[in-house]
Amino acid sequence: MNRDILMQALQACRQEQAPNRLKEQQNEKAAVKVCPQIGKLMSARRQAIMDNLRLALNGIAPDKLEEATNKRNKEIKRLLKENGFPENHLEPIYTCCDCRDTGFTGEHKKEFCSCVLKRYQNMVCEAIAMPTTGETFENFDERVFSPNVMEGLGISQREYAQVLRHRCEQYADALPCGKTRNLLFYGRSGLGKTFLLRAIAKRAKDRGVASLSVSANTLLNQIRKAYFSHEDEGMSLFYRTDLLLVDDLGTEPMWENITIEQLFALIDARLNDNKNTVISTNLTLTELQSRYTERIASRLMDPRTGLSLHFLGDDIRKRPQ
Repeated sequence: MNRDILMQALQACRQEQAPNRLKEQQNEKAAVKVCPQIGKLMSARRQAIMDNLRLALNGIAPDKLEEATNKRNKEIKRLLKENGFPENHLEPIYTCCDCRDTGFTGEHKKEFCSCVLKRYQNMVCEAIAMPTTGETFENFDERVFSPNVMEGLGISQREYAQVLRHRCEQYADALPCGKTRNLLFYGRSGLGKTFLLRAIAKRAKDRGVASLSVSANTLLNQIRKAYFSHEDEGMSLFYRTDLLLVDDLGTEPMWENITIEQLFALIDARLNDNKNTVISTNLTLTELQSRYTERIASRLMDPRTGLSLHFLGDDIRKRPQ
């Protein structure tokens, strides 16, 4: 793991303590304002604990501390309820109840809490993910596509783009449990592949689906780094994330004994784990098969687990405005 990022994740967890303590103080102040007797009971409880702690430090066993504390707690809860507060109104507040915002769990052997590891993963994802530039299904504008009927298809590029958008939105709305696991976008550049890929990523994020969007070049750089360092940690995010989106497959360098083997391992593992994967490429299906072998191409184009979407028409960036 990257120690610097891990320490940032741990610090972010611990920074939850201060605002939570403030909320506790505000809750106590509100309760005491309505019922001063609650404040007196809480002060007596604190004082009893301090007195018995001093006795313990002097070798004297505390006498009936637990019984007295339970009695006061019961009375505090009764008064809270009588005055319109929930019984847990004065209980400690934690963002993560497992580690109590310390970042660690375990009584004897301390380990990083899952909340810290999740923050760490999110920070790593942010460091390598493609920048978000606002592409969503809501602001998809079909008017940028030509209204002319495409030869041999009987449908305009504008109408065809709307069909592609609809299918991508259906896929995004079914995440992470839809029947279609993989999407393959293929076709020339300037036809909206990256836009719809990012729109899927945005919808997934809005629906709480863990996702990671990267360029093919970034993915292969991570694969190469993990291969030569003999560490799997750098690749684990790509294997575990519920939705992996890879843009511009075919633009990355080909490293002998690395690119094909590791890419196949990743795609195959994600299929076996029922993970969702979206890949875009400017290659034709024939070029895809030639560059990445039949094994990879067959998994990306398998109609039982995925859907191949052919982007057709003229480059919208070259269309007169």
